[in-house]
This record gives sequence, C-alpha cells and structure tokens, in this order.
Amino acid sequence: MIYSVRQTTIKHGDANFHILLYIICITSFLIGYFGKNYLIIFLSSSALHFCIESLLTLTGIRKGRTFLFGKQLPRVGEISLRSLVEGPAFCVPAYFMADQIKLGNFATIALLGGITVGLASLYSALSDNYFVKKHVNTDKIITSRRAMSKPKAFITLLLINSFFLFLIVRLPNIAFQHATLYLVSYACFVLLFYFINYNLGVRYIETYDSKKDEYTKPSLFYQVFGLFYDSVFEMTLFISPAYLIPYYLGLFN
Repeated sequence: MIYSVRQTTIKHGDANFHILLYIICITSFLIGYFGKNYLIIFLSSSALHFCIESLLTLTGIRKGRTFLFGKQLPRVGEISLRSLVEGPAFCVPAYFMADQIKLGNFATIALLGGITVGLASLYSALSDNYFVKKHVNTDKIITSRRAMSKPKAFITLLLINSFFLFLIVRLPNIAFQHATLYLVSYACFVLLFYFINYNLGVRYIETYDSKKDEYTKPSLFYQVFGLFYDSVFEMTLFISPAYLIPYYLGLFN
C-alpha cells in the first residue's frame, strides 16, 4: 500500500488559519479588481474540497488530527478549515494565471503566481518543519496518511477523472483553452507545494509492509513519481469540477 504522508504538530492548524486569512485577503482584492469569477472559484473549490474531505474521512482513507490554538477540532471543523485552505489556495491563483496568460501577461504573472503560492507553501512547510524538529521523538508529532493505492479507490478515481477529462475536452474552443491553462497552472502550483514540503521533510511518500507491519520511505525515484502522480492525477483532474460545475451552470462571466 502506498501513502501520501504529511508530518505536522498541533501548530499546523494555526499555520493553516494564517494562510486562510492570507487567501481571503488576496481573493478579496481579485474580486474587487477583476470581478465575481474569483468569488465563484473560491466558493466552488471550498465546497468541492469539503465534499471530498468528508468522503475521505468517512471512508477512513484520510487519517489524522487537526488542532487550532491548542485545541483539537471536531471533524467538521477540521474538514472545514482544510477545505477553505487547500481549495482556494491553488484554485484561485490558477484561475488568475489562466485569465492573465490569455491576455498575454505570461512572464510577470507566472512569477507573481509562483511567489503568491510559494510564500504560502513555504510558510506552511517551515512552520511544520520547525515544530516537528522541536518535538522529535515525542508523541506530539501528528502523522497524517492518505492511501493512494487501494484498488477500489484507484479504479473509482480513474473512472471519475476520465469523465471529468471528457467534460473538459467537450468545452468550446475558447473555454477549453482557458480551462487547460487553469489546470496546468493548478498542477504546477501543487507540484511547487509538494517540492517545498518534500525538501523540508514534512510531505513525502511511504509504503506499508504488511508482513513487517511498518511504514518505509521508498527511493527518490518513487518519491518523485508518487508526488507527481498525486499532484497531476489525483489532485488536478479530481479537483477540476471546481471549474467545470460553475462553467456548465453559466456562473462565470
């Protein structure tokens, strides 16, 4: 069994809350300056992540605990905080990138988008890294694992993502171009997030040996492959309804 692993402490929820405030500030600016599309992508990505995180928790695929200001959050609070951060943190900048690249502002906007997502990713990773090292060899380290290779889940995800890919291909030409730019930007931002977190030792891939009843870290090749698969296949396509549903409902300008 292969797992996507994150190591945190009870301080991770605090860092997530700070990032949420950062996201709200950026999204508010984009709404005020560019219009309601950014409110829609913020809300749709949050709602989609809430549904996904609820499903992962109920099925036992997602295991872990979340604390905020030293107190453990109930499941609803944990899912809500994660959804409000992990959804808009990538979807809003990706939509902005797609908009600006269509206008021909590639170099400047790519740098700006990378800095925006990179700062949030770096803050989260540095915070986790600092507190994990501070509490090493104690029971205060929280290891959250998400199964990536359960056969039924993998096949279900493959079918769902194939359907989403079909919906993307069926988009009219102009919308297809924008959606493709959005998805590529999203994938790049998630890869950047994983790259920063992996190099700071708080996000990585593990395999489970049932005979030895232990988790082990595979080689660098499998780390790169696993994180790339996680970001492009599991994340980018699976989160695409945050864009597709508002589009097909006619909510975007």
